[in-house]
Amino acid sequence: MASSDDLPASQPGEKRRRQQRSCDICRQRKSSCVGPMANGSCTNCLAFGLACTYFQPSKKRGPKYTKNPATMEDLKREITRLKARLRSLSICSLCSGPLQSQRQESDSCESRSASPIQQNAPKEPPDEKELTNDELASRFSQFSLTPFNANYFGAGSGFALVNNTSMMKDEFLGPSSVAPSRRPYFWQALPWEKEAFDPQPGYVYPPDDLITSLVNLYFINVHPTIPILHRPSFERSVAQGLHRKDMSFGGMLLSMLAIASRYSTDPRICLHGALLSAGWKFARQLWGVRKFFQSTIYEVQMYAFLTFFVLGTSVPHIAWLYAGLGIRCVQQRGEHRRKPEGHKWSLEDELWKRSFWFLVSMERIICVFLGRPLSIHTDEYDVEFPLAVDDKYLDQELAQPPGIPSQLSYFVCYSQLINILGDALRRLYGPKKAKMAMGWDGPEWEQRAVAELDSAMNQLLDSIPPHLRWDPENLSQDIVFLDQSAQLHITYNYILIAIHRRYIQKPSGSSLSICATAARTILHTADIWLSKLQRLPVPNITNPVFVSGVILVLHILATKRAGFPVDKNQDLLRVATALEILKFAESRLQPIGRLWELLRELWALDGPLPLDNLPKSDSHSNARSADVHTSAVSSGQYYYPQLEQPFDYSMLASNQPSSIQSKSMELLVSDVAQPHSSTADGWFDDEIMSMWMAAPTDIVNPQHWNAFMQYRNENGAEANWFHGFCEQYA
Repeated sequence: MASSDDLPASQPGEKRRRQQRSCDICRQRKSSCVGPMANGSCTNCLAFGLACTYFQPSKKRGPKYTKNPATMEDLKREITRLKARLRSLSICSLCSGPLQSQRQESDSCESRSASPIQQNAPKEPPDEKELTNDELASRFSQFSLTPFNANYFGAGSGFALVNNTSMMKDEFLGPSSVAPSRRPYFWQALPWEKEAFDPQPGYVYPPDDLITSLVNLYFINVHPTIPILHRPSFERSVAQGLHRKDMSFGGMLLSMLAIASRYSTDPRICLHGALLSAGWKFARQLWGVRKFFQSTIYEVQMYAFLTFFVLGTSVPHIAWLYAGLGIRCVQQRGEHRRKPEGHKWSLEDELWKRSFWFLVSMERIICVFLGRPLSIHTDEYDVEFPLAVDDKYLDQELAQPPGIPSQLSYFVCYSQLINILGDALRRLYGPKKAKMAMGWDGPEWEQRAVAELDSAMNQLLDSIPPHLRWDPENLSQDIVFLDQSAQLHITYNYILIAIHRRYIQKPSGSSLSICATAARTILHTADIWLSKLQRLPVPNITNPVFVSGVILVLHILATKRAGFPVDKNQDLLRVATALEILKFAESRLQPIGRLWELLRELWALDGPLPLDNLPKSDSHSNARSADVHTSAVSSGQYYYPQLEQPFDYSMLASNQPSSIQSKSMELLVSDVAQPHSSTADGWFDDEIMSMWMAAPTDIVNPQHWNAFMQYRNENGAEANWFHGFCEQYA
């Protein structure tokens, strides 16, 4: 009996059996093959007019993989050997030499399929952008003298379209055996441009002993809350003199020394003995921005440090530009995107994440203070948060030992808070077009947005690790965790104010009360922080302190309009605390002096102030008598801001001339003085101001508010309604 294979393929009534193997052409193109038709060719070969042949032999499939105990033991031994080699050398090229512009898989980097965060993340379908970026970079890098393979090309780029078309061409016509012929003149840096790609600035570094001192001050005072460096590898690079070989590393080092100088008493860090010039001799070498360059981690770190440093100069608004430039450099490299599955972790990846999140956080802190737009929104990046692993453990097992709280947990929580702030800025302070794109349909939409943001804040508060929870009655004995928990608590309440500040002029609701409560918390926390650490406050503290003082001045006005006596209002003492904190910082941070004067003038608008029972002016001036942890902060190298003379509170009386009517916040943070309308008058129109300030701030019950409005309408806006209201609801 004949087999089915011997039957004609076109026999009527019989289903033609599919060919068991594909023809040579279909196998080469990796396309499906239905087998020969009546004319002996498959449909694909027939369509393209090609010979349909079966000459290429079939490839035998190997046996299925099974776990071999001997092989597994060999792999374990090899892993152990590689780990030992890593510890004896360095974790990556970042530790021992200049960074290469191109991304290379160094043999000294530990091979891992994904970071712990990636392993725990839910599986998502592969994104077209993630699949084509490396291919695009590789395709275009071979025709350039500049490292284009480190650039980021999105799926919407024209290069992605070229790449997809080329892949389709290779699929149908087969890969070309001849390399494409291109004119190097149009694919290489031009001779007159090469100088701009690789400038050699003549940096002037301080003596080695001063570098060592400033590096130590930085890692004690700044690094716990700004961990954009990896301390072990950074100190190794400095010790090896990398800053004298790699100019990008040298620029980053100078920017870091500029920040650390503000915590030093060494006279070599100042110009002409002026305390406000601390660090300027290092930072002034970095102002020139290169027009042509490939971003490296060192340059991005330099922009991050310059952002932080410039906030203490006479032009703090320039920090907004440096933060945006740093974010653009990160985007140029594609480091704002999540790594694809299977990416091999490296220390440089972690440093990119830290730098990105710091730049994003600084930009949002600046924007919420200056009222400026963001350069990147939360829906435009999906990079993971940094690993909550201390620097010393990144060199070892890439995991925090059980039972040891991580100092990096602060930065993760802080980045999560900053994400909420970014949402608030876009949803509550963005232009109407942006709100409409997000579904804005009226005031109710904003009320829902505020409720959602409040809910997100509460959820984040519940997720803060125990060692970072702020408890003023049980302060941490670890100076680092005390610093971190205080700053995290201040930032949390500062964002609460940012969420509700827009609505404090509303004649209903409790936004002013919420802002006042958050302001009191900020000032109390900052006062404890300063008394314990005796350290120069950073912008994460000074900006919230200033805004809190302004909020409380506004609350004082509301209290006075309500008829309560000022001398019993404890908010006066809290504003005095805010002034002292700002006074403490102004000797090395010039813009803080402007904020101090503005807050003093706002305070003077409230009338004569009681001079009794005000905080003593030297409560923070003597670092030696403060309750500090001497093991961390009592070194003779530290700078403790001193009040040169007692703070005269009589200057704050209302009979002093005030220039508040000619100042605005934009004027105070800019280098061009131009008159503006009153800041205080700009918040409220006269009708809303008089109505809101006439009501006590604890009216949150709708029945009480309706009664107040009815009494106001019946007796006139200027009527003293307080006694009548109390008699009615006593």
